[in-house]
Amino acid sequence: MSDREAVLAANRAFYEAFESLDTEKMEAIWLRDPRIICIHPGWRKLSGWGPIMASWERIFDNVFEMKFELGEMEVLISGDLAIMIVEENLTQRGYDGAQRSTVLSTNVFERVGLKWYMVMHHGSPVIAPPDDEPPLQ
Repeated sequence: MSDREAVLAANRAFYEAFESLDTEKMEAIWLRDPRIICIHPGWRKLSGWGPIMASWERIFDNVFEMKFELGEMEVLISGDLAIMIVEENLTQRGYDGAQRSTVLSTNVFERVGLKWYMVMHHGSPVIAPPDDEPPLQ
């Protein structure tokens, strides 16, 4: 399997763990390291294994179902680091009913031995319509 195929498989495994709402499956995706980072949409930065895994437990405890349709994806690989830019089209059902949202995520994986592990996930909500031009600064 090429590096690109392996990174795509690791990314797929992340979204499968996310949809499963299973903390153990999510734990298997992440590198167990104090330098890992996770930024959920609208949240502050979380660093380290404990806070990040606690965040997944909190998310999973408050939804009944999550389904992702992944849109455009880009993969950049350099040595043992891989960056994926992923458009997430998410439908979730929770205590407040069903909600749909689009999130643009950056997923960073690091190869340790023969396996690619997630070391960073950063999700940003997409609010502008798809054909809207970004503002000039």
